[in-house]
Amino acid sequence: MKASVIHHSLDLLVRLIDTTNGYPIGERDVHFYEDEKELFPRARGVGNYVFINYERKNRRIMVKTYGYEPITVDINYENMDSVVPVREIFLIPSENLSRGGPVISFTGTLSGISEIEAVSLEPSGCTINSYDERKRLIKMFKTRQTNLENLYYGLINMEKMNYEKFVVEKEMPDCILKIREPLKEGFSINSPIARIVFGMVDERGNYCLRIRDDRENLKYIIRYVVSGKENFREIDFRKPEETILE
Repeated sequence: MKASVIHHSLDLLVRLIDTTNGYPIGERDVHFYEDEKELFPRARGVGNYVFINYERKNRRIMVKTYGYEPITVDINYENMDSVVPVREIFLIPSENLSRGGPVISFTGTLSGISEIEAVSLEPSGCTINSYDERKRLIKMFKTRQTNLENLYYGLINMEKMNYEKFVVEKEMPDCILKIREPLKEGFSINSPIARIVFGMVDERGNYCLRIRDDRENLKYIIRYVVSGKENFREIDFRKPEETILE
């Protein structure tokens, strides 16, 4: 009698992250859908969901999480690791059911908008000290003890009031970051490094960006893309009249 062998394939790891603070989402009332059919991944730790024995094909899934806005995202395997495909999904807290304190919303409609995100101008405690272009290594200067535990950050140009987005591959000893792609823009020593807060847009041009109302200074640089053109704008969430995109 031949022994039967059962093979299991880890086809996708989804990480759910609260975009306002960068923390994994511990809420377990989470549902995944594809074409209105519910999917049933397995929960693994805080905010992690593994899809086992799902075909590795590009797909679009919707995520509904209690306390957060539903979101639809594309799963493209060409953009993920072939061994363990990982997709980070950044969720926006709901206004009425927000956990972790109140939020302030930045919403509207703008024809042609395809992306919206922001970085805080509140000092983060991390600035750039030097950069090795060949090795893609950023040497940081830290004014306080902090770890860059997330993936997506912006290197802020305080003169132009914009930022260059980069992805952290790994954090190394001695305050060094290995980044995924080389920096393309010039920078000044001591330019701030800040975590990116992601918003969302839909096909009708509606956009939504939310931040935690947890400190006095709520000045941000918003990056948004309209008809393929990248735009930046400094706003103060304490001044509602400024929070309109044109």
